[in-house]
Amino acid sequence: MGKEGTGLRRNSRLYGGQSGSRRIYRVRSKISSSELAIVYAGRCEEQEIKCVIKEFFPKSLVRRGKDGSSVRRLSGVPDDKYEALRNAFINEGELLKACEHPGIVRCMDQFEQNDTVYIIMEFIEGVTLAEMIGGRPDTIEPGFLYKTMLPLIETLEHLHQRGIIHRDLKPGNIMIDRQGRAKLLDFGSAVRFDGSGGHPILTTAGYSPLELYSEQSRQGPVSDIYSLAAVLFHCCRGTAPTDVRKRLFDDRLEPIHAGLKRRWPFLSRAIRRGLIVAPDKRCSSLKWFKAAITMEYVTSLSARRKSRSG
Repeated sequence: MGKEGTGLRRNSRLYGGQSGSRRIYRVRSKISSSELAIVYAGRCEEQEIKCVIKEFFPKSLVRRGKDGSSVRRLSGVPDDKYEALRNAFINEGELLKACEHPGIVRCMDQFEQNDTVYIIMEFIEGVTLAEMIGGRPDTIEPGFLYKTMLPLIETLEHLHQRGIIHRDLKPGNIMIDRQGRAKLLDFGSAVRFDGSGGHPILTTAGYSPLELYSEQSRQGPVSDIYSLAAVLFHCCRGTAPTDVRKRLFDDRLEPIHAGLKRRWPFLSRAIRRGLIVAPDKRCSSLKWFKAAITMEYVTSLSARRKSRSG
């Protein structure tokens, strides 16, 4: 690391905290990168704890300075485009602070340095939902849905009650910690659904509803409901549902839904309603998913008791 266009050097220091309580964060290693940011494993020296450092680095618009730290905008990049992305990144940290919840990754700090912006988040020991399933839905039991995914739905309720939609719910953005608790990650696309958004949308095939493919469309909690249904579909089938753009002309969910219904009779109905293409016809309440998961769990417990007594 450290060459132009790459990440920060190992042991690079970043200085955050509020006035009178400065904190030093040390970069340990690079975790991942995307079109808009680089994510590092780090350490907060004052608190002596691990942390995650997210650096605003839109790679097609910037380069790393010769000092190995500064971020330089490329010549010819329009101000409005760069500022829109930068403001969206700042918005991510602000929303994380505004919707603090046990089911959401905690924002520890946010500050500017090296001519860019950094968000410091808690480090979660665990794996993503995508890694946990690994294409093997047979390992998912009703108990997991009840103890892990049901609280995730309650986390979504918490967001929606505060007027926020996530807009990028997918297995890779859900962390399962060592205690089996789900934590929602990556608020880079999150906005308030009161019309004050206007931030760029990052879509993911299979998980994004149709309305997210247009910034002019009307979006709201039902947009997250579609993505939640797709995530639960992935839990039960080991793969994402058919992308919504293909379903405009050929809805391929029906034969897959038939297989889903045999093992998950209650949840499959909620998933089907949540994956309806038209937002105005889609399931509009998270209570259906909570009830379906509860029924699957209660039914499995009842079946287990009968098998033991029999």
